[in-house]
Amino acid sequence: MLMSLIDLRLPSVALPHTRAAGKSAATPPSANKPAAPRPRPNPAADQAAAGVPTPHLPGLSRALPVVLALPLLTACETAVDVPEPEHTPRVALSLTIDNLPWDDSLSRMGLIGRRLTFVGVSQRLYDSRPLQGQGRDDATLEVRDAAGTVVERYRAAPAPPGGYGYGQYRPTLRYQFRPGQEYQVRAAVPGFEAAESRLTLPVTVPVQATVTPLSPNANGQDRLRVTVGFDDPGGSADYYVAAARIVDQDGQQAGFLNVEDDGIGNVAGYRLSDPASSYNLYPFTDTNLNGQRISFTQTLSYSRSGLPTGGALLLEVRLMHLTRDLYLFYNSQRQYQNNNGNPFAEPTPLYSNVSPGFGIFGGVADALVRTPL
Repeated sequence: MLMSLIDLRLPSVALPHTRAAGKSAATPPSANKPAAPRPRPNPAADQAAAGVPTPHLPGLSRALPVVLALPLLTACETAVDVPEPEHTPRVALSLTIDNLPWDDSLSRMGLIGRRLTFVGVSQRLYDSRPLQGQGRDDATLEVRDAAGTVVERYRAAPAPPGGYGYGQYRPTLRYQFRPGQEYQVRAAVPGFEAAESRLTLPVTVPVQATVTPLSPNANGQDRLRVTVGFDDPGGSADYYVAAARIVDQDGQQAGFLNVEDDGIGNVAGYRLSDPASSYNLYPFTDTNLNGQRISFTQTLSYSRSGLPTGGALLLEVRLMHLTRDLYLFYNSQRQYQNNNGNPFAEPTPLYSNVSPGFGIFGGVADALVRTPL
């Protein structure tokens, strides 16, 4: 059947039997030497020697490799049953604390991972249900300082219609976390072993930004060039995210910002991030510039939104000083998203610092500067 899929279109050519030109008599073998082996018949050579043209078979020369490969292709399908690994359900937690005032919900709404806290239970590997819909509203969640005093407790937030936000928690004690201090979180869910983690909130690193206006782009969007700089603390490994957005005088987002890839920025991995999108989050370290001045320049284009004509706009640059665990989590999250849907990518587990359990307890110290446009 496979052969019927290929039309070889071989020409019909008669091949007359013709002896090769030359001597017709062979020299009898010597009595002291064995007889020479009889040569194998070679019709093509006989025809060429006799002046008979050799038929050209183009279809066969092209199709032969395909014909030979077809049985191999049909043998490539192999069904392999992969057993599901054993899984013990554990507490799953996502909590990032920062140095912002407890009621600064305006800033946190535009910052990935800081809007609300999540508590749930881990799922087995082959369970495809969204984890966001599998949260728990019966968890006990609290944060203690280095002296063991409870400084913050969380309660379950009402889930929106559809249950997508089920398992989210809000703080209740209105505590403002302090840079340089140590904190420990404990999350307990009935029927499961409590999960814990600890961190030291990084210190605040002041940031500066210099803005240079540029001519609009072809789409009519305003453009600018911004240089971001800060002095890295010496003697320790430090981790950062530098983010920018367009805001009004009240700090509300008031425009759409785009980072242009013009070859000016992105030096040694330093570049601006979109603080509201995990797909455009670019953490970096001070590995090559520990204790030195770190500076980079990028070109931005932006457009207004929701403001009357002539309303004042500001460029907000925020330098987020991260804990090492949060830096590793952000990197693993970005790699996971890049590999999502790629059947050839290696498994990309998310980084976790919660034990015994899964998730992230991260810390951020924010410093920001706003420049009028």
